[in-house]
Amino acid sequence: ALSSLTTGFFSLAGIRCEPPPRVENALPVVIEKTYYRSNISFVCNFGYHLLGPENITCLANGTWSKPFPSCKETRCEDPEFIENGNALYENNTVGSRAAYYCNRGYSLEGEPIAECTEAGTWSHPIPQCKPNPCPVPFIIPENALLSETTFYVGQKVFIKCREGYQLRGPSVITCNSDEAWTPTRAKCEKISCGPPAHVANALVRGTFHQYGDVVTYSCYSGYMLEGSLRSVCLENATWTTPPACRAICRFPCQNGGVCERPNVCSCPDGWMGRLCEEPICILHCLNGGRCVAPYQCDCQAGWTGSRCHQGKPVLLCASRYLTASSVMLICNCSWEALRDNVVILSLHATPVY
Repeated sequence: ALSSLTTGFFSLAGIRCEPPPRVENALPVVIEKTYYRSNISFVCNFGYHLLGPENITCLANGTWSKPFPSCKETRCEDPEFIENGNALYENNTVGSRAAYYCNRGYSLEGEPIAECTEAGTWSHPIPQCKPNPCPVPFIIPENALLSETTFYVGQKVFIKCREGYQLRGPSVITCNSDEAWTPTRAKCEKISCGPPAHVANALVRGTFHQYGDVVTYSCYSGYMLEGSLRSVCLENATWTTPPACRAICRFPCQNGGVCERPNVCSCPDGWMGRLCEEPICILHCLNGGRCVAPYQCDCQAGWTGSRCHQGKPVLLCASRYLTASSVMLICNCSWEALRDNVVILSLHATPVY
């Protein structure tokens, strides 16, 4: 048995493999002779990296273990886009270089050149293009304020006016790539409210009409002030609500009348008089009727209608005659014409003894 094993061992030990396979863009490194169980490793050429097993082994059947490795060209990713700048490069293989530059008005922060390494990465991180500082803008108008305190290329700055002033013109300026500001015609003008509101039957005092100015109102004799006597010019170029001057009537107006002028009432339709206490009947009341409400007559006995123009016979005897034992009254009635074609009954009393 020992002889057999020994014989078998020596027979395997004598096995040799063919020359190692050719791997493109790689060189084999023979660690041992190409006998049974010997290994060969491969090293890729510069700019390539290994894919697959690093070693292959000589097998008992005289062949090399599989799979065979391969070498693939190493490439870096395309350089990233940089805002306000660009990158120049021919390719992205190992050893290639990328150069970075910034647009006008911007400065590079970081390494300007990076090289693609054998690891497939760039030798330096992507730089940044930072805007150049701009000078303080002296083109802003008087009494103006700026929205920012530091300034740089590409920045938009808003103009606003101090309290009591209003902006006329564009409200934005921009720092250009040459680090100069765009011109502006903006102005900060004092806020003006114009003349104050007219108030009937009032006198206004105050000659200045700009932001914060105050005018005062006073009513003429016979009128009473309602509201604030002061009106102020506001930031939105308007006056606060002015007062009103209401006429004063010593005695209150009646029946819905309004005090229009001192001690003078303005009466609604159907009423008249100093206090609107007298009703109006456009057509006069007839037959002794009296106007008691707008277009309404209060008629005497025997008369009706809106004007007291409709009559009814009523027996009214003028005299009474007495005897010792009784009273007898006989009225002889007859019709008699009255003006306006209205007929009434005339009563004549005759005593009977």
